[in-house]
Amino acid sequence: MFHDIALASLSDRNIDIPSRYGTIKESYNSPAGGKADKPFIIHIQDAHCNYEAQKNMAGILDYLVKEYNLKLIMVEVGVGDVSLTSLRNYADKKSRMQVADRYLKAGKISGEEYLDIISDYPLQLYGIEDQSLYDEHIAAFRSIDEFRKKGAGELRSLANAVNKLEPFIYSNELRQLREKEAQYKDKDISLVEYCRFLNNLAQKEGIDRENYPHLTSFCDVARLEKEIDFKKVEFQRDSFIKELAGILDEKSAQDLITMTKGLKSKLITPERYYSFLRYLAEGKIDLRSRYPQLCSYIEYVTTSRDVEAASLVKEMDEAKDEIEAVLLKGADQKQLAEITKSIQVLNKALDMELTPEDYSYFQANKPDLATGTWIGFLRENCAKYNLDIHPVYSDVVDDNLQQLEDFYRIGTEREKAFIKNMARKLNGSKDKTVVLITGGFHTPGISRMLKDKGYSYLISTPVITKESDSSLYFSVLRNEGKEPEEEPVYEGEDQ
Repeated sequence: MFHDIALASLSDRNIDIPSRYGTIKESYNSPAGGKADKPFIIHIQDAHCNYEAQKNMAGILDYLVKEYNLKLIMVEVGVGDVSLTSLRNYADKKSRMQVADRYLKAGKISGEEYLDIISDYPLQLYGIEDQSLYDEHIAAFRSIDEFRKKGAGELRSLANAVNKLEPFIYSNELRQLREKEAQYKDKDISLVEYCRFLNNLAQKEGIDRENYPHLTSFCDVARLEKEIDFKKVEFQRDSFIKELAGILDEKSAQDLITMTKGLKSKLITPERYYSFLRYLAEGKIDLRSRYPQLCSYIEYVTTSRDVEAASLVKEMDEAKDEIEAVLLKGADQKQLAEITKSIQVLNKALDMELTPEDYSYFQANKPDLATGTWIGFLRENCAKYNLDIHPVYSDVVDDNLQQLEDFYRIGTEREKAFIKNMARKLNGSKDKTVVLITGGFHTPGISRMLKDKGYSYLISTPVITKESDSSLYFSVLRNEGKEPEEEPVYEGEDQ
């Protein structure tokens, strides 16, 4: 049955995530994963202090409890049993929801803690931190927090000098690439427009599209979307389902009803549903000739499946870098591009937003990140082109490069502790499915170690449509104790 095949494709434990709550980014079936002593790991990427993400994470967990008998949720920030179950004794469910929701909005609790407070499930929240490493990490954050704003201000001044030099040093093509990148970041052009620009420029410069499958698929999806008449799709879909229902056997017809209900309730994704329709039609109905708009829509939906947001963002940056490398001519252009990259990485380091790829770049190029190593180039060229700018190197940044690196190094050390403490907790466990929740930075390292330890897993990200408030997250890390404001809870509110 296709439904079973679709579920099994995600993992050998038939784990699925409702699309209204989250998306599955990656799944891995270990040869050792089916052993009784190896529970299946659902690794949820935590978007710290993002209210929408935390509510959707609670939705994912609620679903896993009901469908897969989830009992154990392992979390960073905490050691041993950190459950909040005892709080249920102090109020009825409605009052608990009211208070828990306020604390969730204020970033004082997380999605799993919210669910633990408001539900009656037999959950255990279990912290897998090494306390000394965690304390060291917080101390590193607070140390960086003391010079973050000053360092960022000095980098802005240097970035201004770079921007003023670009018209004199870069070619027209390079300037256009920079302008489009800036327009996208400033939201003056859409994601689709920027991706099309990168895709077209890559083709023009002879760069292989196969190097960027997510970027290519996204551009293909955008093209298909523009060509589709969605009213015709709806009409053809209804006609197709009526025709299909008339020729299916009873079992397949029941599967069709089940999948349609799953789509309407958002328990399954559109790509799975329409892939299922195409599967049922094979050898029975010629979709291309009889229902061309529906066929194009199915191609559109299933191609969308191949686009994963994080991979798309990564490929956009990689494509931009490769295009830039082709366009850069001469030592001055290359030096200016390297300075720009250094400023970008340093800004992300100060904002605690380095990706693992950024961190690898930081480690490999740390001596060249010091602003004092390239301040001479900026000064000489500002004078050469008669610019009334006098760049000054950032002693704040240069004196604290090691502290910035240490913050991320400690983060990777914590990952090793996560896996060690998780394995200790799961030793002899009878749980079939458990959840691990950590921040997104830790995902690549944790995935690698889970494979090494013989665990099967999937990685899920809660649905997020609104950006996180980094100031709220930093406030929580600083332990700035402001009580959340009271808000009314209305009848009919759910999680």
